[in-house]
Amino acid sequence: MSLRTRLIRPVVTLGVLCAIGVQVAPAAAAPTQGQVAADRAALESAVARYEEAQAESTALDTRLAEASAALDAAVAEEQLRQSLLSARVVSMYRSGEEAMLLLLFGASSIQDLEVRLDILARLARQDASNLEALKAARAEAEETARRLMEMQAEQARAMDTLAAEVAAARAQLQKSQTALEEYEARVRAAEEAARAAAAEARAKAAAQSTPSQDVSGSGEWRTAVASHYSATFTGRGASGEEIGPYTMMVAHKTLPFGTLVEFEYRGKRAVASVEDRGPYVPGREWDLGPGVVRALDFNGVHEVRYRIVSQ
Repeated sequence: MSLRTRLIRPVVTLGVLCAIGVQVAPAAAAPTQGQVAADRAALESAVARYEEAQAESTALDTRLAEASAALDAAVAEEQLRQSLLSARVVSMYRSGEEAMLLLLFGASSIQDLEVRLDILARLARQDASNLEALKAARAEAEETARRLMEMQAEQARAMDTLAAEVAAARAQLQKSQTALEEYEARVRAAEEAARAAAAEARAKAAAQSTPSQDVSGSGEWRTAVASHYSATFTGRGASGEEIGPYTMMVAHKTLPFGTLVEFEYRGKRAVASVEDRGPYVPGREWDLGPGVVRALDFNGVHEVRYRIVSQ
């Protein structure tokens, strides 16, 4: 069953129940299609952001690994250069100043001496330049690694936040779906109760519409729902009989006036005469007069037992 169908069905059911006079009052307002759709959209959005954060985290891991590899290469290159420079210093130390002097004094001319001095100077500058470049590369690699590590930590925090958001969105969606299911269950129960009440009302109406059952005078005990007059009621019944606070009379829609009926309620019995018409509230068959109310200690609307004594 689609979500739209599940949402429309309770609305249609409510209309039917109202049409047959049954009032349905659920404990909470029914979830709307917009609420459920919004909860589902929030969950999908949170999951999408979480997956995007995971992809970014994977990319950051790759960049961090590349930066670490570059850092390792720079450190290794620096160590190599430093080793070469150290070897050159050691070699120069072991050879002493005489070797340098011999290199210079071995020049055949002033121009040759200048060339040799320029070569030595350029070698020294190249070594220094290489060392500075390697140091700069190492510093850059270290700075890159630090930035990436900070980004990775921030991404981890963001992923934790998004994971919590996904969990909350899932819980909210589950809550709204559960509320919808509970609401539908209440509506179904109310609908079933309405059908049962309608069937009972039809059965009682059919029984009341058959005079032979009411006037048979067989003395067979039956059950019916009764209401009552006020215990202090005074007036005149449809039969013309005066009614006072102690009159043992009842009202019925069809039985002949003067019919004697015996009632039983919670172990107490009373005999009354039909002297009025009613009740006209659906589902009720008898209206007990003031004297009967006192004799049976009756109050409210209840089911009673009765039998026709004579008519």
